[in-house]
Amino acid sequence: MIISGKQIQNILKAYGDSKIEKGTKTEKTSPAYKKDEVILSSQAQEFGQILQNIKNSSDVREDKVKELTERINSGNYNIDAKDVAEKMIGRLMADKLR
Repeated sequence: MIISGKQIQNILKAYGDSKIEKGTKTEKTSPAYKKDEVILSSQAQEFGQILQNIKNSSDVREDKVKELTERINSGNYNIDAKDVAEKMIGRLMADKLR
């Protein structure tokens, strides 16, 4: 869209005409201030507590770590290289699809 100089002048004239003339008094009113208030339902409060508990919990599954540590230390933990390779390739393919 091309805007001509005449169109710009018309816009400036329209906005220029709407100015308040000097010497007119404007009534100053003080707005009534009211504090914002948020009221959460009991269900929302319960959800917030659950969410906070989840955030505070550890991302590490201690029982799984302990089990794997014991298996590694005892020599009973064997990894199939084929399974590792498949998961690596699967992950690469999934990342490329994003």
